[in-house]
Amino acid sequence: MNPIIHVVDDEPDVREAVAFALKPLGHTVRTFAGGPELLAEVDAQVPQLRAVFVLDVRMEPMSGPQVHDALITRGLHKCAPVLYLSGHGDIPIAVAAMSKGALGFIEKPHIDGLVEVMADALAKERVWSDECRKAAFRLSMWHSLSPRQRRVALGVEKGKLNKQIAHELGVTERMIEEHRRKVYDKLGVDSAAGVATTLAQLRAGGVEIDELPRA
Repeated sequence: MNPIIHVVDDEPDVREAVAFALKPLGHTVRTFAGGPELLAEVDAQVPQLRAVFVLDVRMEPMSGPQVHDALITRGLHKCAPVLYLSGHGDIPIAVAAMSKGALGFIEKPHIDGLVEVMADALAKERVWSDECRKAAFRLSMWHSLSPRQRRVALGVEKGKLNKQIAHELGVTERMIEEHRRKVYDKLGVDSAAGVATTLAQLRAGGVEIDELPRA
């Protein structure tokens, strides 16, 4: 499935011009008159959505930065690149938005460089969306572990022996051996190093895995 380019601008002429300019790229372009309309579409498709967003800076009832914030709240900024359309006086706002992860901006009414910028954004989207899919898969594997198996995984990550983990959890060493086997199986790894790598990747993705209830 190819990403869809989502263009949000409250001026119909601009929306049409941007959609026409992007036509040679061969991707589906959807246009929206405002942020609420876009977000309704987005919410209906998450988490399967693959997209690049083109946001006008000044819109009603939501500005481009406000729409961007809403996409960040939904976690989409990690998977879907954001570009800005800006008038000359909006450039400082657009530049500030880049600190939130926007890839760049195109100054209106001259959108001649849009195709080149979009081609770069689409290339990044392929990489980002692939990593997002991998992150979602890792998270599903972690969620497949029982609370006790998660505690065993954390012990394995720290290099603890089965008998040490058994003592901490108040169970038999044989039970820990069985839990350890299931942890390896569910995480798709075959060593303590594999467990450690998976847990490090989960933390890097912002998943809180260290505070667990007793089980």
